[in-house]
Amino acid sequence: MTRKRILVPFVVAVCLGAGAARAQIRAEHPRHCVMSVGPTQMMFSAFQENGTDAIFCRHVPTLGPTMIILDAQQVELRDMNIEIRVLRNVGQKDWRDDLDANTVVVLPPKKYLADNGTASFTHDFVSDGDYIALVRATSDDGAKEYVGQYDFSVGETAEWYVALGLMSLVGAGAALGMWRRRRKAPRPDAGKRVG
Repeated sequence: MTRKRILVPFVVAVCLGAGAARAQIRAEHPRHCVMSVGPTQMMFSAFQENGTDAIFCRHVPTLGPTMIILDAQQVELRDMNIEIRVLRNVGQKDWRDDLDANTVVVLPPKKYLADNGTASFTHDFVSDGDYIALVRATSDDGAKEYVGQYDFSVGETAEWYVALGLMSLVGAGAALGMWRRRRKAPRPDAGKRVG
C-alpha cells in the first residue's frame, strides 16, 4: 500500500510534466510565433541546419547555422521595402539604442516579400543569448513606416538554466520524500519477537 501512495503521485507528476512539454511544443509552432509589424503581422520561424526538422520560434536550442524565415500575413507588406536586422537583446529600452553596436545581422531595405510574401536568411549564431528580430517596412514614397520586433533566444540562456534547476529541485524533493517515507514505514517482521 505504501508503494502505491508513493507511486501514484510520482506518475501524476510525470504525466503533468509530459503535458506541459507537449504544450511547449505546440507553442513553438510557427502559427503561434506572430509579430506585429505596424498594423500587419508576420510569422517568425527558425530551423537549424544539420539538425532536426524541428521548427523553433521563442528558443533556438543550439548555436550554429540557423535559417530564419519571416512570412508576411498581409499583402500590403509585399509592396514595401523591408529591412531586417537581428539585434543582441542587451536590455535596451528602445531598439534604436546603440543600433549598430547591437546589430548581429542586417539585410538592407529591399522588396524581399514581393514574390511569395516570405523572406529567409541564414545566420551562424556563435554566442548564447537573447536576440531581437527587427523588421522595418517602408513604402516607396516614405509615407508609411511599420516596425515590428520579435524576441527570441539562442543556446543556453539563463531562463533555461533556471528551468533545469527547478526541475532538478522538484526531482530531488520527490526522491527525498520517497526515501523518508520508506525509512519510516514499519517493517513486516519488526513486530515479531523471537523468544
